[in-house]
Amino acid sequence: MRSLWYVFVLFLVVRASAASTQAQNPTDAQHDELAGPVKSVSTSIAVSGIQWRQPGGPSLVTPVWCRECEYDYDGSRTKSGQTVDGIFRGETIGLVRDANGHVMDRLFTDAVTGQLESHDVMGPFGRTEQTNYVRGKADVRQTFGYDQYGHFSDLITFDAAGNQQAHLHIGAEKDGTITERWARGKNGQLDWEQTFDPETQVEHLTTFDEFGKVELTWTVSRGDLISFWELSDSPRQGWDNFSEHVNDNDVDNYACQNGKCEVSHVHYEYVDSEKHNLRSAEWRDSDGQLRFAAYYKYEMDSVGNWTYREVWVWTPELGERALSETDLRTLTYWQK
Repeated sequence: MRSLWYVFVLFLVVRASAASTQAQNPTDAQHDELAGPVKSVSTSIAVSGIQWRQPGGPSLVTPVWCRECEYDYDGSRTKSGQTVDGIFRGETIGLVRDANGHVMDRLFTDAVTGQLESHDVMGPFGRTEQTNYVRGKADVRQTFGYDQYGHFSDLITFDAAGNQQAHLHIGAEKDGTITERWARGKNGQLDWEQTFDPETQVEHLTTFDEFGKVELTWTVSRGDLISFWELSDSPRQGWDNFSEHVNDNDVDNYACQNGKCEVSHVHYEYVDSEKHNLRSAEWRDSDGQLRFAAYYKYEMDSVGNWTYREVWVWTPELGERALSETDLRTLTYWQK
């Protein structure tokens, strides 16, 4: 049940959660798709300016996740941002560790103003609380919950006055398979819910308006859409376009309107077994005709990180592959 993951991402109004069981979970550096004991990374990006844009759905061009970042010896991020006109704009991250070296708190400070932006309280599975600050005053606060297996399960958001604004819940089995998601607004009203049965491979989504009336609903069985319905004047256009992950390399995308859905297919190839670096991404329509594509060329260092990357794109309008982006990356490493 990995479709509509963008909904979860959008629900997290703060930066993506960092790593954290210290050994079992990926480090910040690994989240940034970096291999080895990276100490710092700096990337320059040159965009060609060609006219190319893919439709809404699975991304074909992977972004550079961190333009300028620094990491502690255990892979925890300590600096993140970008230098503009000679001034570094971003944040520095102070880490407070316990006697065993585990991160207990993270303090995010604006690199230009020196003001505290947010404070994370860390637990054994990840952050348990985050407070955001505006001009030095506490603003939005969020709490994070985990199930007995350490899987992220609850995100509750409060405003500056302490009033609950939203609640996202995720239920998962021991192996991490997500079986349910739902979200409620500040009045406790169910906003949407999504379920998945691992045995039957049936997935179901329903969204509701502020009065609890169904706005949209669809059901997918083993990756195939078997039903779709929405109000004709439903504002939930984002739910009309969703993706189903067939496997690690293939995604089916559904674009629905007026009760009908067009199904297209995206196939990914990678240069590494960890699937960090794309070799190609091709988007074909329901007839198998190629509609959009991106192709990558790399130069790699001895650790396995790319130091040079070219992104080439293709559409029928372009007629041939065109260079879209050239990236040059400098990395330093911690010495063992």
